[in-house]
Amino acid sequence: MSCKNVQERISLILDGMLPDAERESVLAHIELCRECGTFFANFEAQRSLMRSMAPIPVPDLLAARLRVVASHEREHQLARVSVRERVRRVVSALNLAFENMMRPVALPIAGGLLSTILLFSLMMPSLSFAQHPNAGGYDYSTEPRGSIVTNPWDDGPDADAEDFPMIGSPSLASDYVNIVNLTIDESGRVVDWKVVRGRVTDEIATIIIMGRFEPATNFGIPISGTIQVRQGLPPCKYTRCSATVRG
Repeated sequence: MSCKNVQERISLILDGMLPDAERESVLAHIELCRECGTFFANFEAQRSLMRSMAPIPVPDLLAARLRVVASHEREHQLARVSVRERVRRVVSALNLAFENMMRPVALPIAGGLLSTILLFSLMMPSLSFAQHPNAGGYDYSTEPRGSIVTNPWDDGPDADAEDFPMIGSPSLASDYVNIVNLTIDESGRVVDWKVVRGRVTDEIATIIIMGRFEPATNFGIPISGTIQVRQGLPPCKYTRCSATVRG
């Protein structure tokens, strides 16, 4: 074996990568040849010196790039194994490309949709307009409402039925004998009353105690309001004076 061939194999000997038979032949030549022996000794000394040196830290950016390169190389090697692996790699690349394309659009769309739902839910009360009792249409606000569903005259109305309590708006002028303004809260209950004229008769007291009203609204939101009960009778002259109010 020539000196050139021996010197080319010295690095493989030190790395332990040379077959045993060839290794024995190279080591035998090194023992007999002074030049190759010196080359082997110098090469081994340089190798030991380099191993004793402190390792140089690898920058994080370089390490990340090396990992990416290694990952791509591994993917290329796996893609050569089978057709199935190639198809999987292509599908994965397409999915990643689609996600990267949609990501800048997804956040604005989601934020806009959530903002629209939130604003719409806040505006719902103002969009729920209640029907105005007098206008026959729709308005932004209403007054409390209630209706009398039974009266003392089971046989039907007569001339005296005109003196039974009437419910109306307190803003309307009236010449009834007994006039009482009722304050209706947000739940439709009478929380206060004020005698405008006359007195509180038994019929009016029944309406105050048992009455249930539809509350006033403002932009569809229940609020407190005032409603007026009017009666043409002086004191109650009937033995069965009562009223039931539907709210």
